[in-house]
Amino acid sequence: MRPRSTVLAALPALILVTSAHAQAADRTNTADIPPRHYDIVSRVESLDGAERTVDQDTKITYGLQAQVLFGKDSATLSDQAQKHLDAIAAKIAASGTTEAVQVNGYTDDLGGEAHGLVLSRGRAEAVRNVLSKNPSLSAVRFTVAGFGEKHPIADNKSESGRVKNRRVEIVVTKS
Repeated sequence: MRPRSTVLAALPALILVTSAHAQAADRTNTADIPPRHYDIVSRVESLDGAERTVDQDTKITYGLQAQVLFGKDSATLSDQAQKHLDAIAAKIAASGTTEAVQVNGYTDDLGGEAHGLVLSRGRAEAVRNVLSKNPSLSAVRFTVAGFGEKHPIADNKSESGRVKNRRVEIVVTKS
């Protein structure tokens, strides 16, 4: 006869094995296994970091640094901005989206929060104005938001980080 402590020590293992068999018997086919969803994210950035595309399951975000589109502390589009926005307009048109396209502006943390909110909104509106005049996007609706220094993508303690945070992002929901 086994000592009582040995029998009690084996009891949890016996319960675990019995429980595992019961669960396996409950699942008679793979349809009973809950599905898992993994959001695959693809990030592509130009060598100089001026342009970035983030492709996710439900949306694509096209990001352009402010230096590509605007002068310092300005919401007036530069001459070189048009070719970048035309390329993005072609991608939006090809996507066939039926959802509103979001145009979001961001700044670094210099110049104060109120100034950043006004500047980021003005930059987002300038980009929206150009995109909405593109004939291939005549059926597309746009929304605009300025987030100022909120949602940084880099550290504001260095100039290189602040450059990355000064950006406009165009978010296209996949149909």
